[in-house]
Amino acid sequence: MLRKGTKVKADRPVMVMLHGSGSSSAIFGMQTHFVARELSRTYDLVFLDAPTPCAPGPGVLPLFAGVPGYYRWLTTIDHPVSSTMRVAELFNIARYIETQLDTQGINPAKVEAFFGFSQGALVAMAMLGLRQAGQSAWDNLRFCVAIGAGTTGNEAQLAGIEKMFAMLSGLVGRGDGKFPGYTAHAVGTKDLWYGDGKRLATMCAGDRTMSMDYRDGHVVPRQKADVSRLLMLIDSMDRKSKSGAFSTEDSSSAVLNSLPSVLDGGDIEQAMAVLAEYGITV
Repeated sequence: MLRKGTKVKADRPVMVMLHGSGSSSAIFGMQTHFVARELSRTYDLVFLDAPTPCAPGPGVLPLFAGVPGYYRWLTTIDHPVSSTMRVAELFNIARYIETQLDTQGINPAKVEAFFGFSQGALVAMAMLGLRQAGQSAWDNLRFCVAIGAGTTGNEAQLAGIEKMFAMLSGLVGRGDGKFPGYTAHAVGTKDLWYGDGKRLATMCAGDRTMSMDYRDGHVVPRQKADVSRLLMLIDSMDRKSKSGAFSTEDSSSAVLNSLPSVLDGGDIEQAMAVLAEYGITV
């Protein structure tokens, strides 16, 4: 893992950078070079390695053959497991990220955004979702940026994500079935999984979502015009998320207050049971 710069930028909010499956923080630092160069004027960018070693991901070789060490965030996504196990994995990832940030001396209160690519984009949205559910170490997390988000065309996985988003929507009292966090999406029109990215964007609340297309494949925007548009999108979402207060309806507040703190060791089965009592299922 690495940070853009060698010192903690105490006066700047932290944006956590999450690479795609089969990549690394070092590779992602190069893949995001043009975007990160500008974002680092506003944010303290912190790049993290995912916890699980794996084979190189799409597009990584041969370009990054000289940068060994490839990792992934999600493992259950490839297997038919219970919803409880999928949610448990997300909590494990949240604990892992929390620990990695702590080792770098990052104040949790400074974490205001996540920026993820491909599988990392799904994790970025999940971390924001945990914040919405009151199950996060980052109380000031406001928005996330999802670049090339997708499941490589797996319809069952997309359906599972949509179901989890609907659960979260009910939990925070929106009732529209949409992901309630502030999200900025960008998808390449030549991306093999373009449809995934567009569909995921439509699963998000329209009043809290912005999106853009760019003429490229499954890569982070790199053309000057695309980078400029992405930076404007992120700036707009930053400002939009600041103006929108985090709130829930009274009915959903009762649910949130009844949930055990899973991050602090609370039982996830108990948390799922509480949700079921209120008619919220995953």
